[in-house]
This record gives sequence, structure tokens and C-alpha cells, in this order.
Amino acid sequence: MLALAAGTARAQTPLTKGKGLLTGTIGYQRVSSGVTRDLFEFAPTIGTFVADNLALGVSASIRLYSGNANSFGSNSYAVGPFARYYRFVGGDKFALFGQGSLGYTRTNETGSNGYNQGYLSVTPGLAFFPIPRFGLEASLRGLTYATNFNSTSTLDLGFSLNNFQLGAAYYFGK
Repeated sequence: MLALAAGTARAQTPLTKGKGLLTGTIGYQRVSSGVTRDLFEFAPTIGTFVADNLALGVSASIRLYSGNANSFGSNSYAVGPFARYYRFVGGDKFALFGQGSLGYTRTNETGSNGYNQGYLSVTPGLAFFPIPRFGLEASLRGLTYATNFNSTSTLDLGFSLNNFQLGAAYYFGK
């Protein structure tokens, strides 16, 4: 009887060991207040479930900034590993998740040599699974620590609606 109950509980978990995860966000922001600034961001993530509800993988991002003040522009590229854990609530349609990331960022700015940073972040989120293999995600930027490895470090608590992101996820495999 216990084995049957355990098997049934496992069958209700849609994110099982061996599945793959492909997710990401695309964003655009324009700020105009005398000076116009544009930001475009693309951040794909790919991983595999190493245990039920636990995914490990690699995330990347590309951010392109431009502004009309002094022809300002910058771009940054980031890459690093992540771990994400899902906790289902109220059945198999909704899950809370937490994602921890560690990585490297390279930023180039107009008129400068650019700089490198390392980062560590923790991101909370909510996933909705309307149909098998597809999810919609909402997250906040959360907590981020970044350092340029010699003189500057930043601790950022991004728990505000200004840092709200929507994304989509595809779960493939088994």
C-alpha cells in the first residue's frame, strides 16, 4: 500500500529526473526624461533535472544599452551555472521555485575599456503549468552580490515590482 502511494505521488510530479528545461526571458525598456535610454535583454537558460523538481544547468544573458546623451552605449554578456528547485503547491499546476546562480559578466561601455564581474544571485519565482511540457514563469530579481574582484562590490535586494520578470519554459525528454 505504501509503495502504491509513493508511486502515485511521484506520478503527480511533472518535473522528474531526466527531463530537460529550456527557459528564458526577453525584455525591453525605454526611459525618456530629457535623455532617452533603451535597454534590450535576452536571457536563455538550459538545464536537466538531476532529481525530481531539482534542475542544474547553464544560464546566459545579453544586455544592450543605448542612450542619446553623448552617444552612450554599453553591452554586457553573462554566463554561469544555476540550480533551481520547484515546490508544487495545490496540485501539479503551480509551483514556487528558487534559483541560485553563480557567474561571470563582461561589460563594455562607449569610451572605456570595460570591466569584468563575478556574481552570486538568489531568485524567487512562481511557475504555472497550463499544459504538459510548457510553463509560464514570474520572478523577481531577488538578492544579488556582484564584485569586480578588486575594489568594488555590490549587494542588491531587487524585491520590487520594478524587477518583475515574465518568462516561458519548455520541459523536454521523458
